[in-house]
Amino acid sequence: MHPTASSDQDETASSGLGHATELRRKIAMARGPLAAALDRFWSLPDAAARYPEMLFHIYCVVHATVPVMEAARRSAEARAPSDPLAAAVEAYLARHIPEEVNHDEWLLEDLEVLGVNRESVGRRIPPPAAAALIGSVYYWTLHAHPVAWMGYAAVTEGHPPSEEFLLSFIERSGLPRQAFRTYLKHAHLDPHHSHEMYALLDIMPLSAEHTALLGVVAFQTIRHVAALFDALATQKPPRAGS
Repeated sequence: MHPTASSDQDETASSGLGHATELRRKIAMARGPLAAALDRFWSLPDAAARYPEMLFHIYCVVHATVPVMEAARRSAEARAPSDPLAAAVEAYLARHIPEEVNHDEWLLEDLEVLGVNRESVGRRIPPPAAAALIGSVYYWTLHAHPVAWMGYAAVTEGHPPSEEFLLSFIERSGLPRQAFRTYLKHAHLDPHHSHEMYALLDIMPLSAEHTALLGVVAFQTIRHVAALFDALATQKPPRAGS
């Protein structure tokens, strides 16, 4: 991170370089704690033993993702007659929601490969970090503006693990490749989704308040995802199949 990053961000906002560039710079400035949390988790000597629990946490987030998107789309649709930005968000979500359907099912199948019964997953209480992450997105999309979803997606879809990294971890861990289907698919899907979203941001009629909201949501998403992985790195892994 460049020591004058804050000044660069202000210049971006006023120089017409684009909403996408501004949001990318904000995320780059704030992403350090998340990158560190991810590195800590994947570098743990017992990361393989913790991987099923990590998939459970990710499942809890992904299981709620389409419902959040649908809530944001309904909110955008209600605002659309008098809000051109909401109309653009509604059209984007209408296209994007079908692409996210059943990703939670992929994760359940990955967990089953590891011997985790899907019924046991459904009985567990979702972790606080997952609830905080998803709950904050619900709040901002419903009570601020549905464009808030894009601040969340810019973080969660913006930096997926690469296929090269995943294959290296699979080899190192000894875990079956079939248990990484969701991650391997997202290594290819997320960059496309991110590129599409950022391209749309650059042509959206965003006000200063909207760009500020995107930044706040992105910052808090970074904070919540980092907290989720920090918890995974410090808590004792549950028994296999639990």
